[in-house]
Amino acid sequence: MRCDVCGSNETYLKKNEHNYIIKGKKISFVSERRFCKNCNNLVYDLKLDNEASEIAIFKYNEEYGVTKEDIIRLREKFNLSQDLFSKVIGCAKKTLISYEKGKSIPNDSYLIIIKCLLNSPETIKTIINANKEQFTEKEIKKINEKISNVAFEKEEKLDENRNLNEYNGYSKLSKEKVYNMIIYFASETVLKTKLLKEMFYADFVYYRDNCKSITGLEYAKINYGPVPDQYEFILDNCVNEGFIDYKIDYKYENQYECHKITSIKKFDKNVFTNEELKVLKEIKDKFKNFSSSEIKDFSHKEKAFTTPEFGEMISYDYAFDIKSI
Repeated sequence: MRCDVCGSNETYLKKNEHNYIIKGKKISFVSERRFCKNCNNLVYDLKLDNEASEIAIFKYNEEYGVTKEDIIRLREKFNLSQDLFSKVIGCAKKTLISYEKGKSIPNDSYLIIIKCLLNSPETIKTIINANKEQFTEKEIKKINEKISNVAFEKEEKLDENRNLNEYNGYSKLSKEKVYNMIIYFASETVLKTKLLKEMFYADFVYYRDNCKSITGLEYAKINYGPVPDQYEFILDNCVNEGFIDYKIDYKYENQYECHKITSIKKFDKNVFTNEELKVLKEIKDKFKNFSSSEIKDFSHKEKAFTTPEFGEMISYDYAFDIKSI
């Protein structure tokens, strides 16, 4: 790299304060920059300058806008692809991708819609109806099918007083067991898809052998397999309570994200019976060397996945068909 001022090729790195003005807001932080050894002027470094730009965008979005994680979780909440969700908020797909990668800042009109959906998810129906001309009939039908399975009101809380039935494994919902099950399976960093499948197998295998579930959770069928109902709400609670660390790693070349979950709080084994602990260990050992993709494919062979329709609750009676564990 060459200095544009004196022409020297000798450079060095040092911490330097950055000051950006973004939409009238001052964003300051310290990161590495490259300097000329000869004249001490800044030297252009594509990698470092791009990293600084992304940090500035992140800090602005975190303080004044919405984070890339918020946008991704919101889209996943509605079970929408990037194609459909970008149409809902009114931007191009490539624009949404840049938001989800933290490469750019939503403009004011898109930001208002995103914040509105974050604060009141049910308003998505109003937004779609107000902009029907933006969608084809096929797209409207597909979006309505996707969001019809989102229980907006139910996600306000976990109901510990619901009636016992085949969909909760005839067990009262125990938040302590739910959160400690997550802590147990995430004691070593685990991807979200794998964690949700391990929870499913733990509850259903225990039900198969004892005719009741461990947690009292209900499970639903989605594209990625059987998962706990309200799982995003549950994971958000775990983050807010300091039980887990939730990070998203971006694989730009392949256009996908890895959602990594790691326990912060210590696992409380006293919450469980010895029989329940035995099943938790059995499931963890069974899938120890499985990738998220492998456990997803494994779960897709279960009648609990193949029989119900997408979005439907899964009866614990399908537990008796699990013969692979």
